[in-house]
Amino acid sequence: MRFKDHVHVLTTMLIILIWCFSINWSKLQEAAKWLCNVNDDVNDFVTDCDNLGLFKPHFGCCPHKQCPMNYFPFHIHSGVADVVAAKICFNNTIIMGGIKNNAGQGLNIVLANGATGEVLRNKNFNLESRGPEELLVFLMTLKPGNIVLVASHIDPTPKLTDEIRDIFSALGSTLVKSLKPRDGWVFAGAYGINEASPFEKLIQNDVRSNAYEDWPEMGEIIGCFPRISETE
Repeated sequence: MRFKDHVHVLTTMLIILIWCFSINWSKLQEAAKWLCNVNDDVNDFVTDCDNLGLFKPHFGCCPHKQCPMNYFPFHIHSGVADVVAAKICFNNTIIMGGIKNNAGQGLNIVLANGATGEVLRNKNFNLESRGPEELLVFLMTLKPGNIVLVASHIDPTPKLTDEIRDIFSALGSTLVKSLKPRDGWVFAGAYGINEASPFEKLIQNDVRSNAYEDWPEMGEIIGCFPRISETE
């Protein structure tokens, strides 16, 4: 069997496994409602924040965001043109961004343990200069309870195959299948959900409405992601 066939089989198995597990996704709906009742002022931090404890009410990092107990503050923004890097901040720490010099063109992805908040892996995938196989292998390491945070930069679509889009859809994305060249996309989901994530934004590339000529404006989501218990 060729490598491509192996990847296809493993991808199909992963999608099936994702749908076989479920978390209480109503918690995410509660988190989305919470966002409407707190201050949404944004301050862009250039340094990491102090870890104030995982499961105590506290103000989050980049920007200040007060989350209820057992929720993780997060902030994701897409890159802008070829000037501003994408950034992913989770649980009071900047994980990827210009200050870290680890965000790049394509898709920037962070995986975290949904129970403890521990960051498991983070990686940039330039789908213009590399094939989709590396991203597929990365996504196949997902386990039940993993939180997935994604920020695009420049163009996330080259070699973004239907298999990859299906995996993100299984993680809760409703917009990834509409993603087109030079669109901006930010997303937070989890392995094992069976409903749409409330944490997603797609900024369409349209020369008639782009903020920066050939480039759309920054896409940004700020929120509180619910802790996923070990039993879910």
